[in-house]
Amino acid sequence: MNETLNIGYACSGLQVERGLGQKTALRWVTPRLERQEFSYQQLDEASNRFANALLSAGLAAPERVFLFLPRTPEVYSAFLGILKAGLVCGALFSSFGPEALWDRLADSAASAVITNQKSLRKLQEIWQRLPALRRVFVIDAPAHASDRVLSLPVLLAEASPRFTAVPVSSETPSVLHYTSGSTGKPKGVQHVHGSLPSQLNSFAEVFQYQPDDRFWCTADHAWVTGTSYGIIAPFASGLTQVQYAGGFDPETWFSILRDEQVNLFYTAPTVLRMMMQFEDELYQGFELPALRHIFSVGEPLNPEVYHWGQRVLHHEIYDTWFQTETGSIMIANRPGLPVKPGSMGKPLTGIHPAILTEDYRLAGNGEVGKLALQRGWPSMFRGYINQPEAYQSKFHAETYLSGDLARQDEEGYFWFVGRDDDVINTAGHLVSPFEVESSLLELKEVADVGVIGAADPLLWEKVVAYLTLAPGVSWNNELALRLRVHVSNRVSAMAAPSDFRIVEKIPKNRSGKIMRRVLRAWYAGQDAGDLSTMEE
Repeated sequence: MNETLNIGYACSGLQVERGLGQKTALRWVTPRLERQEFSYQQLDEASNRFANALLSAGLAAPERVFLFLPRTPEVYSAFLGILKAGLVCGALFSSFGPEALWDRLADSAASAVITNQKSLRKLQEIWQRLPALRRVFVIDAPAHASDRVLSLPVLLAEASPRFTAVPVSSETPSVLHYTSGSTGKPKGVQHVHGSLPSQLNSFAEVFQYQPDDRFWCTADHAWVTGTSYGIIAPFASGLTQVQYAGGFDPETWFSILRDEQVNLFYTAPTVLRMMMQFEDELYQGFELPALRHIFSVGEPLNPEVYHWGQRVLHHEIYDTWFQTETGSIMIANRPGLPVKPGSMGKPLTGIHPAILTEDYRLAGNGEVGKLALQRGWPSMFRGYINQPEAYQSKFHAETYLSGDLARQDEEGYFWFVGRDDDVINTAGHLVSPFEVESSLLELKEVADVGVIGAADPLLWEKVVAYLTLAPGVSWNNELALRLRVHVSNRVSAMAAPSDFRIVEKIPKNRSGKIMRRVLRAWYAGQDAGDLSTMEE
């Protein structure tokens, strides 16, 4: 086992040793737009206290500790402290209900949870069903409630700000993420400390940062994006991070971009499409001279969003592709690479994707097939918790099977088509839901859309489009006809939806992915199942 850097140490202690102790690591913006700054020295000492506190409470490697917190400064020091102590860090959405919590904490046999008083009651409802859960640490409790429910302020006040990070190997477990549940039951995805080179190299290659840059990643820490690029890569690169604790509001977000002089902005296509729903004049009052690049992640970036970014924001928007299982960006558009709107871009250095046919042969240029990656990059996941068969099913020989369908053009650009189980087979024609969605979003009457296939006795499957309409737009037969004609012209006649359903909101998880299984359940009049990862 090769020795490697402990990620917690790489993100704080190493930066102090590099002479960056007084540099701002985290610029925190509250919902009231109040500011706090935390230096790398402060981040290092705070995470050391967390490590000491956890070990003093009887935890030991390789036990699993979950963060069940909203976006707070404590998330960052706790995350690094858990890893410094040699423990495994999991992250949960603060909006999870008791059953969603139980599902993940029971599956992972979690030993401890770090939470706040508001969320403690959810844990108390299920505690008796979690025999492995020995400790709950409460970040805002003034005193210990019992030997199992402990006050973090008390423990941290007693803890030393000095700690030597536990030595680890490249295969030592580090971060545990649960998949989104966009296609079914969430699975626990285990990553290792040896993922760090992938995260650092991809961060440098894609974002092309400068040492004094300010970086803002809007992803929640419960997602792999929020840990890989909202914590690990920027801190381990010595950058200043900007984080905002409030919800989405376009004026507020643009004021943060301006006032915090953000240089690199990483967000989701859903956010960008929400911005598009407001009048362009809203953004004309914002001068953003510091902003160099905008990047997106979580779902494919529709071409119309790219063109809007150029027209209104005066920036190209670079789409990036990776998964919870890959741990870091695999394929991306990035500065210096000509963008083909709607494409995934090209693979990063050392990443070798391929398009495979059903019988695992290399597909030809333009041929749709399975998107696979040559296994072996450092941040590749090492397993699904309690599901070894599911893990093995993700590989064929030396390739990782992403579950996505894509094609590669003659210039080496990759194009997302859909999930392997999402492509619609209508009268023998394969239709990509993403292509239909992109074409419908070109029309000003459509605010958002999600497309599925539904059983049809004649066509095998028919195309069904769930729509949210732009403000002031009413649904009628004339509009339905115009939408069908538009899709027919832009994609194909077979891709034109035969059924439209008007809804207030398209169901998506918190990374912005359309939860098509929920749409299918709605269409069939069935229970939608686990909705714990759905965005609020």
